[in-house]
Amino acid sequence: MLPLDANAGGDPEKDQFEVGTLIIPMDMDYQDMGMLRAYGLVYDLLSNGVPVRWAINPAKLQDGADFSASATDLASGDPIPIHDYRGGPWVIDSSDAAEALPIIMAWQQANPNVAVHEASAAFEADVGHYLVVAPTIAMIADGNQKIARGYMAAAGIPDSTGDLAWPDNSPDMLDVAELSGPTEDNHRDGLLFDEDGDPVYCQLMSMHWGVGAAEDDPEVVAEVREYLNNPVHFFAECQAVNAFENLDPHGFFLTPNGFDIGDRPDGVEHFNFGSPYAQLDGPFATIGGSEPSYTLPPGDEYLAGGITMLTGEGTPVGVEDVWMTGYLDGTCPPSEPECGSLGKISYLGGHEYSTDLPISDNPDTQGTRLFLNSLFEAPCATVDGLPSLNLATAAPAFTMVPDVEVDVTYVNASAATALDAVLRAQLPPNTSFVSATEGGMLVGDEVVWQLGNLGADEGGDRSFVIDLPEHGLYDSSAALDYRVGLNNFTLPSNVAQTLYGDEPPGDGDGDGDGGSGDGDGDPAGDGDGGSSAGETGDDGGDQGGTAEDTGGDSGTGSDRGAADAGAEGCSCTTGQPGDPSTPAPLGWLLGAGLGLGLLRRRGGVA
Repeated sequence: MLPLDANAGGDPEKDQFEVGTLIIPMDMDYQDMGMLRAYGLVYDLLSNGVPVRWAINPAKLQDGADFSASATDLASGDPIPIHDYRGGPWVIDSSDAAEALPIIMAWQQANPNVAVHEASAAFEADVGHYLVVAPTIAMIADGNQKIARGYMAAAGIPDSTGDLAWPDNSPDMLDVAELSGPTEDNHRDGLLFDEDGDPVYCQLMSMHWGVGAAEDDPEVVAEVREYLNNPVHFFAECQAVNAFENLDPHGFFLTPNGFDIGDRPDGVEHFNFGSPYAQLDGPFATIGGSEPSYTLPPGDEYLAGGITMLTGEGTPVGVEDVWMTGYLDGTCPPSEPECGSLGKISYLGGHEYSTDLPISDNPDTQGTRLFLNSLFEAPCATVDGLPSLNLATAAPAFTMVPDVEVDVTYVNASAATALDAVLRAQLPPNTSFVSATEGGMLVGDEVVWQLGNLGADEGGDRSFVIDLPEHGLYDSSAALDYRVGLNNFTLPSNVAQTLYGDEPPGDGDGDGDGGSGDGDGDPAGDGDGGSSAGETGDDGGDQGGTAEDTGGDSGTGSDRGAADAGAEGCSCTTGQPGDPSTPAPLGWLLGAGLGLGLLRRRGGVA
């Protein structure tokens, strides 16, 4: 993107985009026949590590423009005069276009109705969400999973194995027993969670679970409530809304006392046009079913305002509502991009929406579009919901013996889960591996620990011992590989330097005599063998590691948003500032809230 001052007269509140930016239109003018598969293209781009911006004008009215731009149709080469893009178009920044184009071209070859435009002039737009992750998605095998299958197939979005059929034996198709888990006391022992109680899915959906079934298996609702105590998303449609929301005591996610079932509205009124959930273009047609709409009991209000996006025409909010969303227990307004550790819930009235196109002739397909909106709105798919991981390496600044212990500390300082974490510590060149704690194994020239999933506040310390072959300066570092959704990330640590010699460098008087500029080999330049990454006492000697090679804002292209989400990098300190003898406890690293940058690992899906 252009810097804000590069576009003279540009609105500083908007993002600026250069020529060559790619636009996936979502209005009926250009995407009438490709509307649903456009969502599949977005998912495919995210799966391949290409970030996508969801451009939404927060001040627009119904069917209003999100931004205006001139462009060229990517497939035909036809020029597009200045156009008012509507319905929440997707934008791929020009800096990511080279990586996105092969994916888009392959998608268009298989789905020629999907339109993609290339901007022929710079433009500006509000970015409602910056998506960097293809979310992990689970379906409830509630007896009506064919409805969700139909929606996902229409978009071309597969399960985590790449299967577009979403078969009943898919690892992402969870039945009631799998959701409930083995006990009724632990509400985090079902397959929505790992063995530590951390969520393993970003999205969960139920299309028509029966009210009676929920009353027979209330533990399912209890597990889903616990699941929503994480930055995730739960979608329910038709009778599943009543099954979950109305179950006492575990339901009541958005209301104080549940819903009464409303009639099918003849028409609808739209609210909250700037919400990602509300993005559509053209008229919306309601459908029938056992629960076509929802009405609050007399005197009740939603737990938070701004929840309703579609309600019956001529009725107030809370009467014949068709499409609603909000955070668990109304803790935050629905318009907030995230709500700490809490997830979002979306409810859609009507049994099964159409997937027929063009959408202009099939307004009952708009409900499928709303369902697809909900797949991308949850915090766990965006920069706002990425884990904030911290990683620090420490080693003696000086040693007179060849065996050296290197310490690595890691922690997840956020509410989001980092999946399948692997810690890798690089051996300095020509050194020999001696041992490692906690089952660390030598793989090539790295010491590797399989950490599993890292949930909120989870972390630890690992150490390994190396043998130095000869006097000299040795660099030690580590990296943390992990997954968010279907995307792989790597977080690099600082570099800790160790000088191996016959006598300590400098005289330790702090006057700089041991500094790096006087040739005596002190890497810190402070005369005591310490370093800018902090120092840890070891038998009276100083330890530390330099922070000259921390993660920082290391991402480029599609990595920039992830790096920004983790802050601008830091000079990682393994001890408490001002006390060079203090060890580097995990609690201090967590409390410091260090924000190291992320480096997206390219090359496929885990």
